[in-house]
Amino acid sequence: MGRLDRYFIGNFVQIFAKTLALSVFILLMQMVWKYMDDLAGRGISIWRILELMGYWSVSILPMAAPIAVLFAGIMIYGQWAESREYAAAKAAGFSFLRMLRPVLLVLGVIGVLMFFVSNNFIPVANFRGENLLLNIARQKPTFKLKPGVFVGGLDGFSVKVGRKEDNRIYDVILYDHRERGRGNTGVLTAPEGEIRYPDGSPTMTLVLRNGRSYLDVNESVRDERLRQGMLASTFDSMVVRLDMSSFLLGDLGGIQRSNEFNMLTISQLDTSIDVLEAQISNRLTEVARGMQRKLGGWMPDSMRSAESADTSLRAWNRIQPIHRYRATQNAHYLAQSNRDYMNQIASELEWRNQHLARHYLEWHKKFSVAVACVLLFFIGAPLGSVIQRGGFGWAFVASVLLFLLHYVLTMVSEKLGRTWVLEPFWAMWGPNLILAPVAAAMTWWAARDGRLTLHLPRRLRRVSVPV
Repeated sequence: MGRLDRYFIGNFVQIFAKTLALSVFILLMQMVWKYMDDLAGRGISIWRILELMGYWSVSILPMAAPIAVLFAGIMIYGQWAESREYAAAKAAGFSFLRMLRPVLLVLGVIGVLMFFVSNNFIPVANFRGENLLLNIARQKPTFKLKPGVFVGGLDGFSVKVGRKEDNRIYDVILYDHRERGRGNTGVLTAPEGEIRYPDGSPTMTLVLRNGRSYLDVNESVRDERLRQGMLASTFDSMVVRLDMSSFLLGDLGGIQRSNEFNMLTISQLDTSIDVLEAQISNRLTEVARGMQRKLGGWMPDSMRSAESADTSLRAWNRIQPIHRYRATQNAHYLAQSNRDYMNQIASELEWRNQHLARHYLEWHKKFSVAVACVLLFFIGAPLGSVIQRGGFGWAFVASVLLFLLHYVLTMVSEKLGRTWVLEPFWAMWGPNLILAPVAAAMTWWAARDGRLTLHLPRRLRRVSVPV
């Protein structure tokens, strides 16, 4: 490997690493904003949040790696062409295809690493990240008494305080609605009180002083003297204990989902696909046998002859009209029941086939992502050398537009593959097959020293006037 080869590899790896980090950061921020409501106010430590973001960073690599390769190819070869390094390399005997050779070694390593990451790391990251996110989202918001605001969900009570100083509370109102369907059955008011809430304790104690109590009286009380609608009393001190166990953090490492299609490796997907196909086949056989046992006696061979049909018709005419009406209604109800049953079976089989398609799509995606990185490079590198423009702005805009084209094609074909409008193979490999001729044409054009000159309109050209 010569000095120029090492120079090409060094520049490409440097730009690729920076672009990959930037792409991961941008995509990660989008996911953080998307799930901000599930993360905010849950009392989760910063380390748990960073752990979740680490899992997300791994899971978005299949989207970040192709755009990083595309951006690096456009920027590197555009800079070389603009700074005349490309011309100097050609003068030294390096053609465009020869300049691609050392970078192809890096692309091979990137492709293998992407497959390894997709097959080994991403399933683990999806498994742990999704379960951690579900466990965080199920945590109740952290308990905070805010002055002037009612706080509900406290073991059947709602509390409002007018002012709070450390553990001292003032102007306390406590509504009791523990009996479902009756609303607020009791009210406690106190000018002052105290909160005793040890860290980690499942119980919060409110000590209210010099307050009043109002209690609704049940109208079913036998003693008419107690049917006053409301009982009012005063107290010097009252202790109210509230169960706060629902606000304590649960096990954030618990497993809520497993064996999902995006949490499996290649070998696990093969096993799961075989199991799903066997289940669909067994279900079809079971439904066919059930309907055969249910309806098989309605069409015996003897009814196919005209004589048996005439005999059946004469027997039908001898039946009383009321019985014929009932038989007709029963047949109609049976037909409707069978129709509804078959519609239900059709919906079930549709769901099973879509679940099977997800597994096939995930299987092909692990390979197609690695190939997409190579294809996008063979579009980006020739485009940079043909345009002969470097810089961050131009490379960023071009790479984003080209990647959006590939991303839209992938999303559309994947949705078609989920419903078996397209076979899973064509759904995942279709975008790559569409871009393959474009990559070949761009590479051929750049290899033949093609140029693309951007001309300004005549009215925008600078006109020099001799003085």
